Amino acid sequence: MDLQKDLDRLHLWSVNWQMQFNTDKCHLMRFTRRRKITNAHYHLGGIQLTSVCDYPYLGLLFSSDLSWQKHIANVTNKANRMLGLLRRNLRSSSQRIREQAYFGLVRPHLEYCSTVWSPHHKKDITKVESIQRRAARFVLQRYQRRDSVTSMLQDLSWKSLEWRRDAASLVMIYKIQHNIVAINPAIYLSPMTPTVTRSYNPSKLCTITSRTQLYGSSFFPRTVQLWNSLPVAVQSAPTLEAFRDGVSSSL
Repeated sequence: MDLQKDLDRLHLWSVNWQMQFNTDKCHLMRFTRRRKITNAHYHLGGIQLTSVCDYPYLGLLFSSDLSWQKHIANVTNKANRMLGLLRRNLRSSSQRIREQAYFGLVRPHLEYCSTVWSPHHKKDITKVESIQRRAARFVLQRYQRRDSVTSMLQDLSWKSLEWRRDAASLVMIYKIQHNIVAINPAIYLSPMTPTVTRSYNPSKLCTITSRTQLYGSSFFPRTVQLWNSLPVAVQSAPTLEAFRDGVSSSL
């Protein structure tokens, strides 16, 4: 098999350069949503690689079924623990300090690489937003049941985390189109085909069709729809800062 041959060449390279791989940290993960999976075995240096369903990599928890639900559960648990730590230690601090603590120590857990794992199920969106709602009570020190969390968020002028994820996704699309990041736009994005209809806009992108909800809610199909909903003036912003300002006022 080609993959086993690649592993054999990799092992040979490690032997020649005296850089042995730690096979205890090498695993096999199959990304598929099929019910029946071909259980082929692969070896590295004569040791069979263990098969896993989930594995952390670069701060993300990847799952073999291409779902982000376990990752979302992981980051919300981390954010909840940090928020609990802040509540116990910043009770007598000022509102400004509590707010900055939330921005700096809790919210990053909920937004790291969110362009990749942005949830599309209502229950997951609600689960993430619930952290910010609890944070609003913490910042304002208002824990009475009769207190409206929605009014607290308005008083604090906090955008929803869903809004912030959408804005971050749009900024990433802008960076890709303007070669600010090392992603070739020609591979993933295509300009709208010219037509004589009123709806034609050279700044718009071709909608990416999908057969499954899972793919349709992934980064490129989801964000292209958001991009096409922006005003032409925002899509044509000359700088990244101007684009961010336009997104803030129009999204």
